[in-house]
Amino acid sequence: MSQSIIPFIFMFVAMAVIAFSLMLYVYRKGKNSKGVYTAKALEFIAKKYPTIDTSNIKCVEFWYPLGIMGKADVALVAYNDDDMYIISVLPRPIPGFYRIVPNEESEWDMVYYPMSSIEQAGFDEKQKNFIFTVNGKSIKLKIRKRNGFQEDQQAELHDFFTTISQALQKNKALNV
Repeated sequence: MSQSIIPFIFMFVAMAVIAFSLMLYVYRKGKNSKGVYTAKALEFIAKKYPTIDTSNIKCVEFWYPLGIMGKADVALVAYNDDDMYIISVLPRPIPGFYRIVPNEESEWDMVYYPMSSIEQAGFDEKQKNFIFTVNGKSIKLKIRKRNGFQEDQQAELHDFFTTISQALQKNKALNV
């Protein structure tokens, strides 16, 4: 082995150790934080979509599967009792510089559904996907236990499913 290649091997190993340490740091930092994702999501929505009233919006993150090849986009679901917005985003989980940016490579940007248009909702047999029907169109979202900032989002998921359940009951009572 030539002596000129040894520094490159050393640099490669050092970069791998730094990258692994950064990933571990982001995971641990996100695991101990709470609410940063929602704050950054609301900031993103207010900046990119100023017409959306963010005063009573709640946020949760899913994967939005695209086709049979396993490709999925990160989907920010912003919702309240009357509206639901599904937005294609890319979370940037660098501690101290947390931010959410639009997914420019995605085939879709944002989809809006009034809660009154939801006809059915439920889970698949493994309870890994949430499926709901709007105007005869079935939409499938893969459930994530942690969001892009590695925060536990179980409480947010529970609140989202409760809101959907309440919207379904309200729609059934109104015969929508």
